[in-house]
Amino acid sequence: MRKTSPLDSLMSKTNQGLLAVLVLQPDRWWYMSDLAKRLGRRPSSLQEPLASLVEAGILRRRKDGNRVYFQADTDCPFLAELQGIIAKTVGLVDVLREVLAPFEPRIKVAFVHGSVATSTEGAASDVDLIAIGSVGLMELSPALEAAEERFGRPVNASIYTPEEFVEKLAAKNHFLLSVLDRDKLFVVGDEHDLGKTAHRQAR
Repeated sequence: MRKTSPLDSLMSKTNQGLLAVLVLQPDRWWYMSDLAKRLGRRPSSLQEPLASLVEAGILRRRKDGNRVYFQADTDCPFLAELQGIIAKTVGLVDVLREVLAPFEPRIKVAFVHGSVATSTEGAASDVDLIAIGSVGLMELSPALEAAEERFGRPVNASIYTPEEFVEKLAAKNHFLLSVLDRDKLFVVGDEHDLGKTAHRQAR
């Protein structure tokens, strides 16, 4: 199992952590002390990396009295691409993969959809998750609540058995068809596994 993020060769763990917090919640201004608390770092250790990210045009800085705040710069021309990279590596997907790991033998496929997957979310947007397998929502609730605490936003999970998933597809369920037609961030499995799960159950 991979122990490091693909971003480790491109940027420091501190920068990865900052971007995971800031670009995935682009509407929120973060006070430096809150960032330090979230990342488990000293505020002084964040001053230089934050200044570099501001200089690069990825973050914006605002001062209010003695307090300094930071936010993703929505004018950054590659913000959407950066959000996608962070979500697929050190952000949402990795956190969900971690909390769902104990259930993975019973989860055939799980993926994030909706505004997070398309990088159009706001600060209050839910993380929309679909999981297909032999595990119930009540059983997953503690793990999803742990993810919510780390994200600072709700996880809206829809759980299906493989049989339920195929039945709804056969019935042309509008919600599922619209989800499957849009971008997805896979947490367990991939597009091939999604198709294989539906095909095997249909048979």
